[in-house]
Amino acid sequence: MKRVFLYIFLAGTGLCIIGCGQKRVRSEGPAVEGIKINDLKASSAMTLPRQITFQVFIFEAPVESLAGPRELFLGLIRSPLHFTDARAFEANGFFAGFGRSEMWNEISARLARAGAKNKGTNRLIVFDDKGNDVIFTTLASEQNVFYTTGDGKLAGTSLGNGQLGWRIKAEPIAKVRGACEVKLCPVFKDPMRNTIARMLGRRQDNEIVFDVGEFELTMSSGDFVLIGPSEYRQTDITLGSLFFTSRGDFAFPLPQQDDSSEETRGTRTYKLQKDVELIRLFLIACTGVGD
Repeated sequence: MKRVFLYIFLAGTGLCIIGCGQKRVRSEGPAVEGIKINDLKASSAMTLPRQITFQVFIFEAPVESLAGPRELFLGLIRSPLHFTDARAFEANGFFAGFGRSEMWNEISARLARAGAKNKGTNRLIVFDDKGNDVIFTTLASEQNVFYTTGDGKLAGTSLGNGQLGWRIKAEPIAKVRGACEVKLCPVFKDPMRNTIARMLGRRQDNEIVFDVGEFELTMSSGDFVLIGPSEYRQTDITLGSLFFTSRGDFAFPLPQQDDSSEETRGTRTYKLQKDVELIRLFLIACTGVGD
């Protein structure tokens, strides 16, 4: 039943994105930490900057349900993606594909067949070139991480207590109505160090931007990009593994005895397995570009 719900949920979201055109998804105004844009009353001398809105879905799927991570990207195209360094992007275990609104239902169905579960949905509004961050996990202790640089060398760094996420920057294209330039980049942030630096009046140096995983593309309302691992690597010391692999409990649906009734009544049973190897995926959809 959860798999069917996931399909219906994503399909419905896709219809919402397709139908919204150049309008924002929610007619009453998107919210930023509980404050709606419509609640911010600008004075007659002030105009709000153009807004670009996104929805970011974070999925987890069991490794055993996939023949290979790249099967989820079939049909998506890579030519609209402009990587800072394409070789370094894949060398670090990153993979991405671009899709338009007409592909939404197929991708949602593919994720459902893989047993993917939505672990979180973020709605973002981007106003300026600073962008917004989508945090998806927290590192509880200090650990080393290794990655391949643009010149093919192996580099390493130490990440303390902090957060991993994607930074999304977007800017409207002046001469193309309804289109925007988007930049996506993986980041590590240390909120505690940032707070201490601010209290002491020092420069805030609380983050590491991994440009080996950075890319840009042009998007319009209804376009989306799927980001995941180029292959499954069972390790926690590489950049790709930190972003795309996880372990945890997972509920697997049991075979139904009576397909004609159990699914309809919502009585399908699941078996909870402990410490399952999981793949993490990010689906970033543009839902509106302000005029």
